[in-house]
Amino acid sequence: MAITELKHLLRDFYPFSLLTDYQLQEMTDKATEVTFSKNEFIFHEDESVEELDLYFLVSGLAKNILHQSNGKQLSLRYYYPGDIIGIMVMFTNGALNFSVQALEDCTVFKLNKKHFFEMMTRNNDFSKVIWESIGERTKSLYDEMKNKTSDDERDNVHLLTSRVNTWMDTPVFISPEATMEQAAKLMKDKNVLGLIVSEKPPMKYGIITIGNIIQYVAKDIYSNKVRDWVNVEPYYVHAEAFAYEALSFIKNKSLEFIPVVHYDKVIGTLSSRSFLQLQDSSFLDLTYHVKNGKSVKELVNEGPLVNQTLHTFIKSLMEKDTYAYDIAEVITNHNDNLYRQVLKLAESEMKAEGYGLPPINYCFIIMGSQARREQGFRTDQDNGMILHDYEHLHNKEEIEKYFNIFTTKINSHLAAIGFTECSGGIMARENKWRKSSTSWKKEIDTWKKELDAEEIQKFTMFYDFRPIYGDFSLAEDIRTTITEKAMRSNTLQQLLMKDALRFKISAHPFGIVQIKQKNKKINVKKTGLTQIIYSIRINAIKYGIREVSTIKRLDALKKLHAMHPRDVDNAKTALHYLHYYRLKQNLLELELGEMTTNDINIMNLEKEDRLKLKEALQIAHRMQQVTKISFNRNRVV
Repeated sequence: MAITELKHLLRDFYPFSLLTDYQLQEMTDKATEVTFSKNEFIFHEDESVEELDLYFLVSGLAKNILHQSNGKQLSLRYYYPGDIIGIMVMFTNGALNFSVQALEDCTVFKLNKKHFFEMMTRNNDFSKVIWESIGERTKSLYDEMKNKTSDDERDNVHLLTSRVNTWMDTPVFISPEATMEQAAKLMKDKNVLGLIVSEKPPMKYGIITIGNIIQYVAKDIYSNKVRDWVNVEPYYVHAEAFAYEALSFIKNKSLEFIPVVHYDKVIGTLSSRSFLQLQDSSFLDLTYHVKNGKSVKELVNEGPLVNQTLHTFIKSLMEKDTYAYDIAEVITNHNDNLYRQVLKLAESEMKAEGYGLPPINYCFIIMGSQARREQGFRTDQDNGMILHDYEHLHNKEEIEKYFNIFTTKINSHLAAIGFTECSGGIMARENKWRKSSTSWKKEIDTWKKELDAEEIQKFTMFYDFRPIYGDFSLAEDIRTTITEKAMRSNTLQQLLMKDALRFKISAHPFGIVQIKQKNKKINVKKTGLTQIIYSIRINAIKYGIREVSTIKRLDALKKLHAMHPRDVDNAKTALHYLHYYRLKQNLLELELGEMTTNDINIMNLEKEDRLKLKEALQIAHRMQQVTKISFNRNRVV
């Protein structure tokens, strides 16, 4: 389109129709025509406001992308011919990070930014419409963000379900015969909001708080003894109560200070400040350090095998009887944070080395136990990448070179942090695991039709993928494709069933599991976890369930009435036991400086623990047998 035609084009679009002929001519004279190919960025989040231009979209379709701090991207709105691109990005810059990407080949006119805003000062009607548009878009943007992030994934296990003794502070005692001045000085020196008043610590008697000190100073009363100001009927909380019970009193009753008791003894105290350790807790400090790591060298000490803070936190969760599969999710979340930070650092390195920003959008995916949120302390890399379709672009070779260098950096950095490179080569730097969206769909079709023993394992690995960074819509599209194709293929499901039966649990004819192994050890990953994970995955495929986590798949199967609630509860119990004993073994191995394994020494377990492990293995064995019978029955029919 000739630049001379822009004036006539703008005249037909509101609010440009509010400009005078002279003003339209001015805007046209300062505009330039630009084209963008499908999947190219019109504007990228790493560009500054100074680099941002305003564009009038003539033809094609583009989308606005919000980049969240967790690495996820949200598509918040689309741009159609006649829209102005860049105003919202400019006015929200600093608070939010946006990119704009062409979804089709786009033709735009780049408008002179300085002249555009100058025009707004000269034409009140034009300016009013622009500002009203910004207001409406801001509101719709807020609503869209609220809707799309309401179901965002949990970053951590809900900490308020922990016990009071996790949050309590050390109590500070004072005699009832002490003076209020002494009490005030003790509070100041110990930096506490209250004191336990007791003649014989730790026996309880009453409390005195900052509020009492203020009352004492404000009132002209002769007595300055603590005994005359003590609250002898304070609210107490038991050490084994849930933390949210105490927090609810602090919030709703405006309590400053709560003693924590065990029988009649005060063993700790709680205040609103106690719950601020959410901000100061060592685990959240660890999260902060990961997310703010400036180099791979800094992140090495945050790796799951070496970081003592993580080890201590996991141990404390186990001592609080947290479900072990939730604890495995905590470890996975830590590893997810490390992955995301490595990706950010690799992007920065590419830019610093002259390769620039990613030329097209991409989504980095993880597979296996990390994707299912079921990791222990030691894990190797199972990852890949989905690229926007780029084969049609003129710079195809440059794009492939860019992502080859980029993914090689990523896998190398992850290895340096402690994530061992996959011996099977399931890593993003390998061409087989780094494909465009269309190429992945072709691969899925190939897997569906031509699966052999090796390919079936690659399929099951890929099926359990989860997006972790980048354009999540790419992953959602592939998830839809693979879920629908696998659900409709009975042949594929039978092959998966046959593959799953390779991993069997030794049992007597009546299904009784024997755990007296010759070497006295059981590998709980191969004997127990694998059988449950495979059985649940096959049923999830059969019913078209999109969830990746085994726990979430169980919940979905229960909701569909595809599994009896009792069987779901049994499966969760087995997963809890198996993850628990593996994590307990790992913590011991880490403490002794040994390599972590999946092997549980039966002889080191108490009788009760051996019975629990045996129960878990019997549940796994039964699930495998039931799944086999179910699929064989369907095949006969």
